[in-house]
Amino acid sequence: MLALFLVALDQTVVGTAMPQIIADLEGFEKYAWVTTAYLLASTAMIPVIGKLGDVYGRKWFIVGGVVVFLIGSALCGAAWGMTELIIFPGIQGLGAGMIFANIFTSVADIFPDPARRAKFQGAFFGVFALSSVIGPTLGGWITDNLDWRWVFYINIPLGIISLFALPIVLRQSATRRSVKIDYPGAVTITASVVALLLALSWVGEGYDWSAERVVYGFIVSGVLLAAFIPIELRAAEPIIPLSLFKSRTFTSAALLMFLVGVGMFGIILYTPLFVQGVLSQSATNSGTVLTPLVFAMTAVGIIGGQIIARVKPFTTFGAAMMTFGVYLLTTLDTGSTTGTVAIYLTITGLGLGLIMPTATLAVQTIVPRELLGVATAATQFIRSLGSTVGTAVVGSLRTSGYARDLKANAPEQAPARLVSALDNPQALVSDEARDVLSQAVSAIPGGPALLNDVIETARTALSDAIHSGFVVILVTTALAIGAALLMKNIKLEENKPETPEEATPPEPALAATLATALESDARDDEDLRLAKFLRFVDLSPAEQRKPEESTALLGGADRIETGNGDYPALNHAAAGLANGHEGDERERAIHASETIVRPFAELDETSEKIG
Repeated sequence: MLALFLVALDQTVVGTAMPQIIADLEGFEKYAWVTTAYLLASTAMIPVIGKLGDVYGRKWFIVGGVVVFLIGSALCGAAWGMTELIIFPGIQGLGAGMIFANIFTSVADIFPDPARRAKFQGAFFGVFALSSVIGPTLGGWITDNLDWRWVFYINIPLGIISLFALPIVLRQSATRRSVKIDYPGAVTITASVVALLLALSWVGEGYDWSAERVVYGFIVSGVLLAAFIPIELRAAEPIIPLSLFKSRTFTSAALLMFLVGVGMFGIILYTPLFVQGVLSQSATNSGTVLTPLVFAMTAVGIIGGQIIARVKPFTTFGAAMMTFGVYLLTTLDTGSTTGTVAIYLTITGLGLGLIMPTATLAVQTIVPRELLGVATAATQFIRSLGSTVGTAVVGSLRTSGYARDLKANAPEQAPARLVSALDNPQALVSDEARDVLSQAVSAIPGGPALLNDVIETARTALSDAIHSGFVVILVTTALAIGAALLMKNIKLEENKPETPEEATPPEPALAATLATALESDARDDEDLRLAKFLRFVDLSPAEQRKPEESTALLGGADRIETGNGDYPALNHAAAGLANGHEGDERERAIHASETIVRPFAELDETSEKIG
């Protein structure tokens, strides 16, 4: 939760401050690049780290992600130009990708029952709520009253708290260290995604879709993707198992997440620009306007988790609600008010809150446990890919539409130099830039009035350009309704723990199963000796059991209960004996040790302990 809070807070705090940051560093034409660098790095990391988390366990990837994220935050705060502010968020993105690839799968590790997991996801959405509600306002306040660099520095104390807490409270998930990593697949999909996102970023920067570099980017991405498919089909442990797409639920959920990603990030990124640049509001006020979106999204996610029984009604209604909210956003213009924007964003957030957790829950419900991490990471990867596509497309429409409308509609008497000065509309979001323009036109007869006319023209041009972007988002959210309708109506049923009378008694192979697991985990000769002894334990009736047999079983129980990640195979084997007990794998393993292995041992107080 701490790691999720850290990343979610950063996204909402920085989003509100971006117009002022770009104005200060004079890089409006690179507005989309800052966010795209973050998305590019995080998106490329998600599928690879998701797979590695399945193999090596998720705990230390989350901790490592926090460390990398903090390094990127410190560098972003110290950025001295737009080039650095594009590179350093990329480092942040690497850390965020490591966190996002594993954090939602960790929820499934802790709560294996889908119905119970849906209820406890409310707690995670509560964390998102806290960060999302305070983030926009906090970012605006920092920008208006301190310095925008502190929107990055604020991550450092929060991250340090996470680094102290995570190694202690987060348990390691099961590991499979003998698995062969699909390095060719990892390299190929990463390179393909980077090429695709670079092409989309150039479009967002203002290049035509037919520009040479854009076309080459799409071609390279397509060729690498074509190479990735046969690599994955041959790989023993593919980074993204293509068999997942045979599932209608997974495919429809992935499509839904992509389409929602296109809309969600475009709204979060460009609504503050609309409020500041078109409605002439401060950064603080633009942050306040975003708050209803994330608050509604989180509140609905928490409530929905408590009442959800089937997936399809929630995703379908959520997609329809989001589509209606985006339609309302397309009606905004220069005469709108911040209150109107807030209402429309609230409606949009109600839809988002129903879609995102439910789609993830559906995927986690239908995949095998050994694919839990890679399947969850795949949906996050596809959502991030959609976010980048949305950023590029909306950014392209905003850049080209603004420049075109400004030149076409500027007052005839306005000097060309004055109009061209607003090609980069810093004067719409920066008081300092407006002061500079005011001084420049002060010597011209009627200069102040002319400047006001040009600025109003620029506001209208920016409003129309952002409107075009919202229309594209409206189309994608409408398509999301179709994706939701394709999803199977999965019923979430809670697996209730069996009563002691219903529990399956230990099979004769219990000791041999534990022995095999301990042999693979053996840390020293003492572990090997105990594993060898366990293999020959005769699970005879208690009254006929030898003391050494009981002692051997207790030695295995001790390692299950106190290993704390040192014996992953042994924990996995014991968890399989838990008979539906709730909790993560370690909790189920301890439950099996305490209720099956130890009682079955019935150690005599005079027995000699082995290892």
